[in-house]
Amino acid sequence: MIHIGICDDERGTCAQLENMLYEYGRRYGIKVDVSVWYTGESLCRFLEKENRLDILYLDIQLITTDGIKVGYFIREELENLDTAIIYISSKSDYAMSLFRMQPFDFLIKPLEQKTVDNVMERYLKVYGKRNQLFECYSKAEGQFYKVPFKNIIYFYSQNKKINMVTRNREIQFNGKLKELTNIVPCNFCLIHQSYLINLDFVSECSYELMKMQNGALLSISLPYRKAVREKMIQSEWEKIK
Repeated sequence: MIHIGICDDERGTCAQLENMLYEYGRRYGIKVDVSVWYTGESLCRFLEKENRLDILYLDIQLITTDGIKVGYFIREELENLDTAIIYISSKSDYAMSLFRMQPFDFLIKPLEQKTVDNVMERYLKVYGKRNQLFECYSKAEGQFYKVPFKNIIYFYSQNKKINMVTRNREIQFNGKLKELTNIVPCNFCLIHQSYLINLDFVSECSYELMKMQNGALLSISLPYRKAVREKMIQSEWEKIK
């Protein structure tokens, strides 16, 4: 099930987009649940309580609280980096001002079924695996774990063990770091023979170091620097194209 929100003060646009999303789900056998808001304030009140949507189609030119302020509320105040925000507008001159909100896409009205289909397909390609679970067995704890890839900050190897650093804990298990590169989503990057990181959690990056959102400083070894730089550029481009 994909939980989708639409926030636009034009009721006709909301109805049209809602129909397009249900049509996409029907044709491709994907369950979607669509909720609609006509003001930014009502959407923000919902998100304060329910907190998460998988996808949000958000009009920039709302009558009262505009879409940029709503995006700031989601990213900065709620600290929600998981919801894919897709801005919609009748104008095309907002794109660069939206960069801080990390939009997944930017659509120009009037909307077309083919455009919406392409966005949904790209969302499933980019986010589908991130929402999948990584499974491992910790011999030290005698316990199996299932952790969403999107909650894993990085993996590191130490003393022939792999340590998984998540949002709230660290889990150790047996394995080889390079073997993980074949199963992790495309937003993970090997920066060192001992570090496999989630680029979504990078807060600062230099030629030699990565600073993660949990404060960890990780070295980028010389053989990996060119590939890491290219992966970072590609990752940033995917966020705005």
